[in-house]
Amino acid sequence: MNEDRSRFERKWFGIFIFLYVLIMIPFPFFYAKEYIPLVSGIPMFIFGWFVHTAVTFLFIYLFYKESMKRPEFQDSAVEED
Repeated sequence: MNEDRSRFERKWFGIFIFLYVLIMIPFPFFYAKEYIPLVSGIPMFIFGWFVHTAVTFLFIYLFYKESMKRPEFQDSAVEED
């Protein structure tokens, strides 16, 4: 069980660190010193940040759902008659 917990934590640590490192790299769709317009003149980095935020929220939701299935989060209270 300890190995399963360690694998779970390593997996999610890797996912969130990857998202953090990805946003820190100055790609033009996250950081731009020049104006690069896309739809309706909105700068490209706005769309990059929006997509990254949506993906991050998706992973947070998946993390929540997966962690709530773990035994340490199960309600083990037994009702007494």
